[in-house]
Parts: sequence; C-alpha cells; structure tokens
Amino acid sequence: MSIALAHKRRVLAQGPAAEAPVTHYSSTTALASPANAQKHLKLMEVALALDLERLSGIKSLDTRQQIKRDELLPKYMEYVERYRDSGLNHPNPVLTQVVVWLFDTVQFELGLEVAQFAMAQDQQMPPRFKRRDVQTFVADAVIDWAEAEYKAKRSPEPYISDLLPFVDGEWDLFEGITARYHKVIGLQALDSQDWDKAITHFERAVELYPEIGVGTRLNSARKALEKQQKEQADQATE
Repeated sequence: MSIALAHKRRVLAQGPAAEAPVTHYSSTTALASPANAQKHLKLMEVALALDLERLSGIKSLDTRQQIKRDELLPKYMEYVERYRDSGLNHPNPVLTQVVVWLFDTVQFELGLEVAQFAMAQDQQMPPRFKRRDVQTFVADAVIDWAEAEYKAKRSPEPYISDLLPFVDGEWDLFEGITARYHKVIGLQALDSQDWDKAITHFERAVELYPEIGVGTRLNSARKALEKQQKEQADQATE
C-alpha cells in the first residue's frame, strides 16, 4: 500500500475532526481571522490611496468635504465597524484616516467615539501628521474649529466644553493646546458677563501657558466681578 493511500485511510478513519479548519478569504470572512484581516486591510489601503489621490486633485474645499461626508465615510465606516467588532488589534491606517475625516467634517460625537477606540489600540496617525498622536490630532482639530466659530460669532458649544475633561485631565497634551480651550471658554463667559467662570478659565489658561494672551481680559473680569460684588453688597445693606 502506498504511503499516500495509507494516509488517506487514516484520515477517513479518524473522521472530520482530523481535518484542520481553514477560513477561506471572502467578503464575509474578511475579518474572521488575522490572516484574512491582513489581506482585507491591504485591499482597503489600496482603495484608500486612490481616494486620497482623488481628493488631492480637487481644489474646492466644499467639494472635498462633501465627498468625504457623503461618499467616503459611509464607504470606510462599514469596514471600521466590522474591524471594531472583530476584536482584532493591528496597525490600521484606514481606521485613523476615518478619524481624520470625521473631524474634518465636524462629526465630533462619532469622531470622538472612533478616536477613543483608536487610542485604546495605540493606533498611529498617518505619516503626514508629523508624529502627532490621535489625541493631539483630535484636540487640535476641535480647538481650531472652536476658535474659528467664536471669531465668526457662533457658539462652539457643547463640543469645546464636552472635550475639556479629556484635554485637561485625561490626555497627555502640550500645555498650549489645553490653554486654548480655557481661553475660548473664558471668552464666552466674558461675553455673557459670567465673571467667575471667565476668571476661572483665564487663570487656568495662564497657569498652563503664560503666553496665552489673556492678561488684559483677566484683569477686566476681576474688576467687573469686584464691582458686581460691591453693588450686591450695597443693595443688601439698603
């Protein structure tokens, strides 16, 4: 009896359990195993590179934002959700690019959710972000937007206040970034004549980054609060 025939008979005698299970690659099993996940990631990276090249050739910011929001994010979010559900953890540039697009298109709630997942996996930002980590990117993106909104006389709330516990307490960031959050919140408080709140945030901004440039406003808020307290005291004695 040949060696091959003897092996075949042994396998048949042992039954199906002797056959090692193999997860063949397909669209439905793309994230069913680490090996398949790597194959699928390579395909996604090729598609992503083409989409990034396409975006780079579009001059209109509005058009680029529309394509990201209406076409590319739905396309890649499906993959990101499947990756999250898979329990896998490997370097994933598609995931971090989705984070970028979510903040580019001011989808901050979903953006923060996906960004926190990326942080938990210690994912790295794309090389063009010059070694910034995910939390620094998120903090920068939101405060840049918030400052522009405030300058345009629109409220950046609730996003800037909602993110404050992360940027001043949970994430390791450059002090200048955190100080900018306190400055904008302080400016809003100053506009609404909430002197206590303005002073609290301006003082914290200066503590974090003395060059933040709120000294004059801080002094104005202190004088206004002192005047308010004096007027209230005078009214109480009448």
